[in-house]
Amino acid sequence: MDSVPPLSPPPPMSTSSLPPDVQPISIAPLPPIKPPVLASDILREEVAPIAPAQRAVRIWLVGFAMAFALVAVASRLGFGPPSRNVFNGSLATAVVALLAALLPAPYAARASLAIIAGLVPLALGAMGEGPLAAVGFQGHLAGAAGLVLITLLPGALFFRARYRAFRAARVILAVTLLLSLPAMVGLVLGAIADGEIVPRIMGGATLLATLTAFFGFMGEETTGGCGRWALLIILVHATRLGVQTLGQGSGVYGQWGFVIGAAGEFAAAAIVSFALFQLLAVAFAREARKVDVHRIVGPGAEDRPPLTSMTSE
Repeated sequence: MDSVPPLSPPPPMSTSSLPPDVQPISIAPLPPIKPPVLASDILREEVAPIAPAQRAVRIWLVGFAMAFALVAVASRLGFGPPSRNVFNGSLATAVVALLAALLPAPYAARASLAIIAGLVPLALGAMGEGPLAAVGFQGHLAGAAGLVLITLLPGALFFRARYRAFRAARVILAVTLLLSLPAMVGLVLGAIADGEIVPRIMGGATLLATLTAFFGFMGEETTGGCGRWALLIILVHATRLGVQTLGQGSGVYGQWGFVIGAAGEFAAAAIVSFALFQLLAVAFAREARKVDVHRIVGPGAEDRPPLTSMTSE
């Protein structure tokens, strides 16, 4: 009897209803799931930001450049200090500030350029030279003391307002107040000295504006209004310079020299102090982020939604 060969298995058959020429579909891997953003992280960014006011400083620089461009135009029209370098200095300052605002630059580098752009005309003015020559109308020492008052002190106030829970911000504020003492003594002497009544009143008003910096030593739950006081100090000090034109406007500083000096002083001091605040943020922001938000806003901080009023006064 012949042996029957074993049956071979049937050929493989597809169990899919798709045609055999269909290409397989590749599925891209899902992106990793990021951890949820906690309310405490949002609050920590509010009380200790890494790089605050990145856009604001560029806007301030544009305004600063426009202010010194106007000073250059005024100089061409015969206003301001009668010096041939006023126009060139004002125009150069405007160009540097505009480039610092428009060119892409790292955060710290832009702040440094802003300080240079504002500090150069202020320093020259304290020595009685350049477009802000009227700043030094009381002498070089008084001009230098006033320079500390309208740059370092407002810069520390800006920093204290934005990093209200950082204890070192109060230490920095205390140091700048000590450095501002010579200017404050000069304001007292100017207010009680014999002379025209309006400059004496403005000297006293500037002293009172400077004393608002002590609100920076309030508790960490509030900014103490320090940002507003910083601008008030600069504004009142510049106004004090501007009113000098009532008695000396036609003197050595030329027609409207004190008014132009006051406007330039306000613009330059504002940009320098704001940029100084940003450099302080570069130096201390990461240390300030170690703050305990529960100690600042209470034990329920993790359970609350993001607060929109954290930056309110």
